[in-house]
Amino acid sequence: MPEKIVIPPACEPVSLAEAKLHLRVTDDDQDAIISGLISAARIACETKTRQQLMHARWKLVLDRFPMAGIGTPLPFAQDVQIPGFAAILPHGPFVDMQAVTYLDMNGDMQVADPSIYTVNDAMMPSHVSPRFGQIWPIPLPQVGAVQFTYDAGYASPITFSGSAFSVNGPVKWAVGDVVQLSNSGGALPAPLVAKQSYTVLTASAGTYTLADMNGTPVAVTGTATGQSFIGVVPDGLRNWMLIRAGSLYENREEVAILNRGKVEELPFIDGLLDPYRISLP
Repeated sequence: MPEKIVIPPACEPVSLAEAKLHLRVTDDDQDAIISGLISAARIACETKTRQQLMHARWKLVLDRFPMAGIGTPLPFAQDVQIPGFAAILPHGPFVDMQAVTYLDMNGDMQVADPSIYTVNDAMMPSHVSPRFGQIWPIPLPQVGAVQFTYDAGYASPITFSGSAFSVNGPVKWAVGDVVQLSNSGGALPAPLVAKQSYTVLTASAGTYTLADMNGTPVAVTGTATGQSFIGVVPDGLRNWMLIRAGSLYENREEVAILNRGKVEELPFIDGLLDPYRISLP
């Protein structure tokens, strides 16, 4: 797909400490190598599934806005469908549309009014299309004239300071949003519990505090260890990453010459990714 990344992931969903525990490595001599293997495993996972593990900002670049034409099913002929005038956002899960921009007939970049389009984020991949009674603007007939900039992913790294935490990543949250936290290679600070729901109590310049689901402010009394996140990357994806990193760690050459025996692939391993694969239409 004609995409480019605008803001890359701020960290990996699997920490160095967690990967070393999985690999049974107790020294620090190979930390740089293992860190590289973690990144390689994450990229392989995202390539196979088109799932964005850590929050990132992408830009889909098209020559024109999608249009319904001959051979395209009639709009809303089915209960759920992708209309011919919808733009497919290749990476998931979709978080937020930052802007739809296009070159007008004078060659000037314009921002489409958000009130004219809507996103079906219940589908993966998600798609954006004009609202009822609206049409896409007329862009300059030139390559790369239309751009859809959006955020996708599961989680962003966070750093605690007392009961507040700051987020490193493109996604923002608003007061009242329901969120979950997670951790790799350590633990969240007490009394926070991983994968438990909280609400955002305050939000200011990328710094947040939380309340429990009853509205009681959460007073953080402990210290976080490892890498903490706002959001949860599915365990199936993280486990596949750990197994792939382990395979890369144990087999560092292009081929393996064995004195005896036979190496067989474990076909069930990639099955961990099956629930998360995004199929583009």
